[in-house]
Amino acid sequence: MRIEFTPAGIYLPAIGLWLDPAEQRDAAWISHAHGDHARALHRTAIATPETLEAYAIRFPEAENLRALAFGESLEFRGARLTPFPAGHIPGAAQLLIEFEGERIVYTGDFKLRTPLLGPQAVTVPCDRLIMESTFGLPIFHFLSREEARERICAFARECFDWNLTPVFLVHPLGRGQEVLHVLCEAGIPTAVHGAVARFLPLYESRGTGFPGWTPYESLDTLNGKALVAVHGFRRRIEASGRNFRTAYVSGWAALDNARARAGAEELIPYSDHADFNELLSFVEAAAPREIDIVHGYAEPFARILNSRGWKARAQTAPFGRAAAIREADE
Repeated sequence: MRIEFTPAGIYLPAIGLWLDPAEQRDAAWISHAHGDHARALHRTAIATPETLEAYAIRFPEAENLRALAFGESLEFRGARLTPFPAGHIPGAAQLLIEFEGERIVYTGDFKLRTPLLGPQAVTVPCDRLIMESTFGLPIFHFLSREEARERICAFARECFDWNLTPVFLVHPLGRGQEVLHVLCEAGIPTAVHGAVARFLPLYESRGTGFPGWTPYESLDTLNGKALVAVHGFRRRIEASGRNFRTAYVSGWAALDNARARAGAEELIPYSDHADFNELLSFVEAAAPREIDIVHGYAEPFARILNSRGWKARAQTAPFGRAAAIREADE
């Protein structure tokens, strides 16, 4: 099957399907609900039920939504489409496209390790793999969920011992809920910024609890509480003169300049993306004949794969490195 990598998205002309397009299209697969992938109001949007629920929060006017659960197949214009867990955020899915005897997998954003919340990703054997490589350099190594849980709780308790307010800087969808869940399960009183709180029903409706959290109302109500907030909120706390300490929970926390870049005192390198070794493991398990690398460090990761005997190409569209090194929706 011919695959076109365009500035507007990845296009499969044989079946008229776009993968995570940036502009409105007649038919689009949405791998997950982050704003750098669910980027437009499409005439027909195909995704998992969880992704469509979050997509509808972003685009309440959306109408023609086609829900496809993990493992469920859809016959679409001569192809068979089947989603599988990506381990990224709720509903995030890889898409297996079977067409005229060829198996193509588009990963979207994914991680292999078991996440703090949600199902673990599976690896689907394929002939051609279109994979993200946000963290496709050997410098990126992330904490396991157990290690991340310990670091999050230890940071909060240490701040309380010093009469400081612990503030966790997170992505509003995915990592924010994971950090909040850890704090709540540990019995640590936590206030939640509205950008994070608005997605909690997506988790709660599927059985994930967040016992004891309270909505963030004002800086004056934070005594004795941790705060889960988006990155831009740090400026408000700094301007208040309040005694606080911040933790940056992100894959980018693995970088040497992360402390200065995020303005955080504590770096917790935990991510909802695959780190370098996970990316390599995924390729080994999928065993594709061809690999297209999108998003993040596509060119160096493609060179690494080629040096190991794989046939890999870096595709700069639709996700360039500049997009990868920012956090969506911050």
